[in-house]
Amino acid sequence: MYVLQYIPYVLLFAVATALIYAWGLWRTQKQKQDLSNLLSSKGVSRIRKALRKNGQMTRKELETVVKDLSAGQPFSSERMGVTDSRQFLDSLLPYMIRQHLITEIKESNKIYYSLRK
Repeated sequence: MYVLQYIPYVLLFAVATALIYAWGLWRTQKQKQDLSNLLSSKGVSRIRKALRKNGQMTRKELETVVKDLSAGQPFSSERMGVTDSRQFLDSLLPYMIRQHLITEIKESNKIYYSLRK
């Protein structure tokens, strides 16, 4: 008789445990995409800051800006970093141009990037 009054508590504990486990599993599956988004966001921020400080910059100069960039989530040891700055810029610069954050300027056979006004 006393055992029956504890069954709802045991079931509630089991449901809470299952929810926490499912949430952790979902976060683990999305971690790579979240790290990639965070790294891209940090790259955009760093490029905008460099362009604001220096004005027009070439692609070669921007490669040094994002060279050692890395991103990680709090309470996690997983990190993602830029290993090939040229390839990273190949994906980031067209995105920034599409979003109207920067402009591409062609002068005397060189391509410069500057902030959009």
